[in-house]
Amino acid sequence: MRFRSGVRAVSRRKRLTGAHAARPSANQGLKVAAAIVVPLLVAIGLIALVGANHDSGGGSSASSSSTTTVTASKAAKAFQTKADDAFKPLGDAIKIFLPKAQDFEAGKVTPPDFKGAVDAALPEFVKARDAVAKLSRYKPDPAVNRYFVDAADFYVETARIYGVATDPAAGALRAQLNVAARRVRTLGDRIYDRGRVILDPTFYGAPSTDVELRPPPEVPDWVAEGMAAGPPLAEPPGPPASTPPVREATCGAGVSPPCRAEESESKWVSAVKKARFPQPPDVARAIEESDATKLGGLAGEYEAKTRALRAGPDPKKHRERAAVVGLGLLSDGEAARLGQAAAMLPAGDARTRLQAVARRALVVGDDLLQPGLGFRFSGQPASLLRDTGP
Repeated sequence: MRFRSGVRAVSRRKRLTGAHAARPSANQGLKVAAAIVVPLLVAIGLIALVGANHDSGGGSSASSSSTTTVTASKAAKAFQTKADDAFKPLGDAIKIFLPKAQDFEAGKVTPPDFKGAVDAALPEFVKARDAVAKLSRYKPDPAVNRYFVDAADFYVETARIYGVATDPAAGALRAQLNVAARRVRTLGDRIYDRGRVILDPTFYGAPSTDVELRPPPEVPDWVAEGMAAGPPLAEPPGPPASTPPVREATCGAGVSPPCRAEESESKWVSAVKKARFPQPPDVARAIEESDATKLGGLAGEYEAKTRALRAGPDPKKHRERAAVVGLGLLSDGEAARLGQAAAMLPAGDARTRLQAVARRALVVGDDLLQPGLGFRFSGQPASLLRDTGP
């Protein structure tokens, strides 16, 4: 099954005759959905599961804006079917969990009631994660396995963050923890999409000339997408974009601005190194020390520098590489933000559990960042991701 957030498809005929473009709700995120067989889709809610074999392909690849007739191979379709089966426990569980999560964020469900929903859903999320981890290696490009597992890990962490938010000790930070849960599930979505791009070269295309597909950017901008941290974790963020950000095509012949420019890979690597991002071990150390001030600063630095890096060109013919690195950087930034929130909680179970989530986010970041760009691994053991508890 496909896990996506913020995907919008608008009928060109309706749009050209004055109809408003489709827009996601304020709880834009992941939603259970059927295969796309109609010209209008808005993906909202907690986790979007869209049938892998729907017909919304066609058009441009991840690194090119040119039209292509390449389609997903038989091997890719077979692997996607296996992945869909592995994710099924999660998809079944969120049919109940989704409305509960939305009502909890809206204040319509009490923390004890929502805790029951988290306790029921989490084992199913873990079951799906473990099944995805056991998938046989996709030989044409094993990175697919890594992206799907990383996405599954973040879906599990989403439930765990909501679980912490139900704890009485987290009352003062509950609103910020809800936003953090949305950020983590969004990262899971965008990481999952990196695997889908590999499996399906038509991933970002529309099914017909009557439909305009509006996928979100590969790497989210938390301010623009309305998910930036705020008080007491950070200063009040700026306003979100007036319309949800969408993925821009790569600049080239026949592509009108706005579009994403390209530069040589060596120049892009140089730009990453010159940005002097914080190092994951620094985040790990601050989490251990429960240094809320340091962690807040690290989180803000990751977010601002990732936004600045994404404002620049992609490496030529390696757009996906830039996307994966951007997601890794935001994963480390989220680890810092979660660690900051944990440090602001009173000593006890809620703090311990949230610190564990922060550490696991660092492990996912290690999976996405590339040492050749000057990044060091966090030092957190990968075995953390095999945890099954709350």
